Amino acid sequence: MLGYLHYPGASTRLQVKSDAEGSHLISSSNESRRLGRRSLGASGGYRFLEHVTDALVEAWGETLEEAFSQAGQALFETMLDTKSVNPKANEEIQTIGHDEKELLYNYLEELLLLFEIKQFALGRFVVNSISPNQGEIRLKGKASGEPFDRTRHNGKVEVKGITYHLMEIEKHPGKVTVRFLLDL
Repeated sequence: MLGYLHYPGASTRLQVKSDAEGSHLISSSNESRRLGRRSLGASGGYRFLEHVTDALVEAWGETLEEAFSQAGQALFETMLDTKSVNPKANEEIQTIGHDEKELLYNYLEELLLLFEIKQFALGRFVVNSISPNQGEIRLKGKASGEPFDRTRHNGKVEVKGITYHLMEIEKHPGKVTVRFLLDL
């Protein structure tokens, strides 16, 4: 699959190609880099799956907390080069959901709002706990980053929102996988 992404105000057009493994190569005049197959921990990671118009993300880890942490990393890697972010300030993240899917949606929305409203670029994500509490599920974690700088953070594509469409959470012994769609 080959496609091009261009957003108003962007100085470059991004070329998106899929390789045989289903990973995406996003290239521009400034940068070529493979998305996905990245790992923060020994067991966790994420990748971008085939989708015609949006970004379908699969993130995994040994625990639900690690899979959610990887999901946050994938969200921001879609929008900018997370390696360029200096994690000098921490943002506490707390959210709730009635079930795990709503919790994942609310967590990713919270991260996206930090970028859109506070103009905060995030590069590191840690979900410390996900626990039931009085009929709801609570998430506590933190994200580290710095104020967004268009000249340093190499913006990629605009994420308009998180959707429930195609959202899945699979649990197997020793591995939790989450899938979600980003509206581009």
